[in-house]
Amino acid sequence: MKTEHLVDMLARGVEPAARPRWARRLALSVAAGLGAALLLLAIGLHVRPDIGTAPVPVMLKAMFSAAAAAVMLPLLARLMRPGRPLGWRVGAVLGFVALAALATCIALASAAPGERMAAWTGGGFPWCLVLVPVLGAPAAALLLWLMRAAAPTQLTLAGAAIGALSGGIGAMAYSMYCPVDSVAFVTTWYVAAIALSAALGAIIGARLLRW
Repeated sequence: MKTEHLVDMLARGVEPAARPRWARRLALSVAAGLGAALLLLAIGLHVRPDIGTAPVPVMLKAMFSAAAAAVMLPLLARLMRPGRPLGWRVGAVLGFVALAALATCIALASAAPGERMAAWTGGGFPWCLVLVPVLGAPAAALLLWLMRAAAPTQLTLAGAAIGALSGGIGAMAYSMYCPVDSVAFVTTWYVAAIALSAALGAIIGARLLRW
């Protein structure tokens, strides 16, 4: 049999490969992770008692957290498709961090000198550093399982993206409990908590995403 005939025979049986439904699975994982974070909040922490009289600050903190998660989503989706350039996605993440830092500086500069430290720290230990990664843990587990199926090649970066996205999800839930509404506090310590989640994700992802 000639080579040309063999190629023709093989080509006749070729069908378009089914396109993986990563977008749908990713959306379901994010939604399930947010639901789990809200459940953990309801069971372990409960919402702040004055949430009915302070809906705007809570909503703004939740929107800031959602924006942080939304910025990470395109980067995570691209890392699920090995070999593709990351392009503008890394720049978008860095841009978000820069805007948060700028908002912190503006908020502190606008505050009275004697009130700046309290506005920045919230008057105590920023418990979001602990609670945001905890609330985001279910989302991280779901995203790690999903990412393993995608067989990523940049394991540390993929783990960091998973951690940051899950941190944003955890921060969305935490905003309903957090008693501090200061802009400087949110733009500093929420971002730090998400960055801590990213660091944990990078460490864990580098091991669990191996294939």
